[in-house]
Amino acid sequence: MLHITVPHLLCVCVSLLQTAALAAIVASARKSGHIVMYLPDGDRLRKLGYYVRPNQHRGDEKLFDLPVIAKEVCRELLDSHQEDLEGMTVAFDVASQYLSPDNISRIFENEEDASPIDLALVDLLEAGSESNTLSSGCYSAVVHSLMNQTEKPFVVVMDEFNCYFDYGHYYHEAYDPKVEFAIPPQKITLFRPLLGAMGLEKSETVKGLPVAVDPVCISRGAIVVGTTESRSVAGKFTSTLEAVLAEQEDSVKVVDVTAFSPLEVDHVLANYECIGIGRLRFDRGSTVMNEQEVAYLRMVSGGVGQKLLDASIV
Repeated sequence: MLHITVPHLLCVCVSLLQTAALAAIVASARKSGHIVMYLPDGDRLRKLGYYVRPNQHRGDEKLFDLPVIAKEVCRELLDSHQEDLEGMTVAFDVASQYLSPDNISRIFENEEDASPIDLALVDLLEAGSESNTLSSGCYSAVVHSLMNQTEKPFVVVMDEFNCYFDYGHYYHEAYDPKVEFAIPPQKITLFRPLLGAMGLEKSETVKGLPVAVDPVCISRGAIVVGTTESRSVAGKFTSTLEAVLAEQEDSVKVVDVTAFSPLEVDHVLANYECIGIGRLRFDRGSTVMNEQEVAYLRMVSGGVGQKLLDASIV
């Protein structure tokens, strides 16, 4: 499912093909000069963050950090877009919302006085990718800057998005003294700005279902998300999420990405043979000309692009 709106674009791909579709969107957007933050494994991020800790700098908001994953995301952004981010800065007063003066002085220790200068996003990402202490603050400052600038399109792509609304896996006594209730994703600094841009939260109730809130839109860019049926996510969370998004007709465009038809499978296999992928590279067309072999590939893949590619390579 895909929803399109101005000034930002929110996409929700619901199908077995969504992972391949999102990967193609990432590649296309980067080729077009967009800055893309790609979070392909929502199932891992929602439960395997190594540890969670209270955010000391924004204590009044009662937020929590996932420092190790924030460090990983900073490194991925830097590796993929260092050249695109050169020259882009965030104002000192904005960065101070997420980083303490001591943290800023650590990042810009060679500056005699860091307070009057704008802080380079590349320097923030470099520091965040090297330190668990600084990673969450640097990540938040950079994402805030990218969401509010208009110089370059900023696209966030999140796969397995419904996983974030399943039963929580992060607990801390600073959120719940009895440690009975999991921390909802909007209370975690890694996810908070992304859910805010989509106008979504997980209600802090016993059921904890997705609810709509006023969005904080990206100034120039888009959010593209895909849900999954291959992870252990309770159906009520996925169905409620889709229903909430479907009601946001002014800000969300939902597009179903269906499996390949038999004819499309034939065309894909012919293309694989032409460009020389996997075992089709050496069989001189014997696979695509064999009806039983094509029927087998169609059956084992179920018309799912990634599975069809895997079956063609093995």
